[in-house]
Amino acid sequence: MDHDAASDAVQGFFEHLLSQEMLRNVQRGEVRFRSFLLRCFTNWLANEFKKARAEKRGGDAPMLAMDEFGSRIDEPALIEGESPDRAYDRGWARAMVDQAMMRLEEELAQRERSEFLQELRQRTFATDGQNPDWEELAGRFDMNHGAVRKAAADLRRRFGVLLREEVRNVVSSDDAVDEELRYLVGLLSAG
Repeated sequence: MDHDAASDAVQGFFEHLLSQEMLRNVQRGEVRFRSFLLRCFTNWLANEFKKARAEKRGGDAPMLAMDEFGSRIDEPALIEGESPDRAYDRGWARAMVDQAMMRLEEELAQRERSEFLQELRQRTFATDGQNPDWEELAGRFDMNHGAVRKAAADLRRRFGVLLREEVRNVVSSDDAVDEELRYLVGLLSAG
């Protein structure tokens, strides 16, 4: 499905969702909202596909050229052998982490020594697998090694608080936050 068709499908789904007032019957805490939306969307897509197939059955069915299959291999769910549901959840997990990181960066920009804190954030959350050079950072900002390590620990702790807040915004109760965080970490560590 190309970008325009996907956009049309999402818009059509939300039109259907709102016109049918389906959200009115959802009870908080009954089901994860994103799971509810995903299930509704997949059901709606299946119904739309059936309608389209019924209209196009026979000679009017579009043909898919074999060379178009190559472009579909770029989709992450197909590359990783991952189901669309799992790819959706992984995207959700990345969005939660990105949102928490964006909030952390906004906080750091407002504080004193924001240049130090921004560099500390980059080194603390680096994905290159190397241990940060705390001594070099301490020397550059005229601090001792222990103070830099404590600042990094405080930064990690604050990120954890922000991530917890982001997850809390999408679950039905405080009790569900820990379970959702474990699921989030499992999704991201598996990829």
